[in-house]
Amino acid sequence: MRFFDYFSSPEFICKAVDFYNKFVNFIAIFMIPILMLTLLIAVGIIFYDLRLFVEYFLQYPSAQEYDKAFKLLVRNILNFFVLIELFKVFIDVLEYRRIRKRQIIEAGIVFVVREIILIVFEHRFTFTDLVGFGILLFSLGITYMLLEKSYLDYLRFEQRVITEREKKERSGLIAQRKDELKR
Repeated sequence: MRFFDYFSSPEFICKAVDFYNKFVNFIAIFMIPILMLTLLIAVGIIFYDLRLFVEYFLQYPSAQEYDKAFKLLVRNILNFFVLIELFKVFIDVLEYRRIRKRQIIEAGIVFVVREIILIVFEHRFTFTDLVGFGILLFSLGITYMLLEKSYLDYLRFEQRVITEREKKERSGLIAQRKDELKR
């Protein structure tokens, strides 16, 4: 029984939380340079693809070659936007120690829009693909709007509670001041 008492003791819990925080900070210190390097490589790939597109455009008279290079450039630019959204989620996890549902949904919306743009741009879509992506995008948008509405309602409620508390405090201070003036 003493074994379980040790694991439920406040000292052990404090040590475990401290170890967890140190571990998360170590991972953050390790991951942030990797994230920055990944973004720099993505930007380098975009510039390389842009150079290829310009080179194909100027050298080859066939539209097929620079069409392929342009599709590659568009794909990598859209991938870059998805990377930025995912990195925003990761940085938010490091900063606040939680995953925000709103940012996950934003990343999902960006990813779905990327896929829609790519399948339409490359002319490889079917009606069911577009309906499926439309339903997914619609449901993500509704979820995002409901989260925003609930957050705004929470802010209004919090403001109303603060306002009522301030009124009580002010009336208490006014009454206290009146009592002091009577003396």
